[in-house]
Amino acid sequence: MNVKYPAQKTLFAEQLVNCNGLRQAGFEQWAFYAGMLFGAKEKWWGDRGLRPRPHEGIDLCLYTDKAGRPFRLVESSRIPVMLDGEIAKIEEDLLGDSVYVGHPIDDGRGRRLWTVYGHTNPAEHIAPGRRVQQGEIIATLTMVDGRTSTLFAHLHLSMAWVSTAIALHEINWETLHDPGISVLLDPLHAMRCPYRILDPEASVGPPSQTIS
Repeated sequence: MNVKYPAQKTLFAEQLVNCNGLRQAGFEQWAFYAGMLFGAKEKWWGDRGLRPRPHEGIDLCLYTDKAGRPFRLVESSRIPVMLDGEIAKIEEDLLGDSVYVGHPIDDGRGRRLWTVYGHTNPAEHIAPGRRVQQGEIIATLTMVDGRTSTLFAHLHLSMAWVSTAIALHEINWETLHDPGISVLLDPLHAMRCPYRILDPEASVGPPSQTIS
């Protein structure tokens, strides 16, 4: 299937670096285990078995410094919104809350662009109906409470074209997976984001960043 992406790549990856002071911490580029990427069938934590269904987004939490050493984001990392839009819904997910944002961009086929920011702690001023601007901080990463040493605090980021015929309250992880309603997109294709793939056995250093 020929999937249409927004015409202009976003600055989201760069804004995520800047709002968390990652350059001061030695940031060179983003890093991922294979299981963190869009469409991945395997987990990157725990037993690293199969996911119940292919990954509907990307998991952002790792980066490397100039020496190639991998580090992870701190749990208080700030999350900017990718594009101008409106907060439509906030609902609990497995680790925190998911923030659903609708954007005034369409694909010419009766579908509107949405981004979803999962496993977060929404900012106090963020609520359904609020309009937000690109780069505005809408949340921080949620704590994982030591559930497992292999599961880091991370941002699950999804993008999708969603039918405009669907009511806002009906948009959730299930409808995002419904091909009759939504077309999931690889967020990496929509942003400037140099990255590297880590060996699954690569050890990751402790959180190391300076929030400016």
